[in-house]
Parts: sequence; structure tokens; C-alpha cells
Amino acid sequence: MIKKLKDSDQKKANLRAAGFGEEVRRAELGLCPLCSDPVKEEDFRDELSRKEHNISGMCQKCQDGVFGE
Repeated sequence: MIKKLKDSDQKKANLRAAGFGEEVRRAELGLCPLCSDPVKEEDFRDELSRKEHNISGMCQKCQDGVFGE
């Protein structure tokens, strides 16, 4: 099982080292790392969207923008 970004110290350290410190900080605060909007569980359309959020921290709107609806 993939650990959520906010629960994985190693993943956060790797992302910070790659220059994504601000995005990690947003995800730790429950915000989308791309648009900075609050992420709400009820906004996710399906289980696949929830899994992607657990990997990237992205909200549904940003997932739709990156991957298409």
C-alpha cells in the first residue's frame, strides 16, 4: 500500500530535495499542492481519484486538469 504523502517522511524529504518544498508544505496543511485549495474527501469522484490524492495530494479539480475527466 502506498503511504499518503503527509504520512511519509521519506517521500517528503525526497520531494523537498527535488525542489518541491512549498508543495509538500501545502499538502501537509491539507491543501492541494498545485492550486492551494483545501482538499475535501467528498469532492473525489471515485476510488481511483482518492488513490491519486494519496500519491500526489492533488484535489479532484487539479487531477481533472492533469489527467482529464
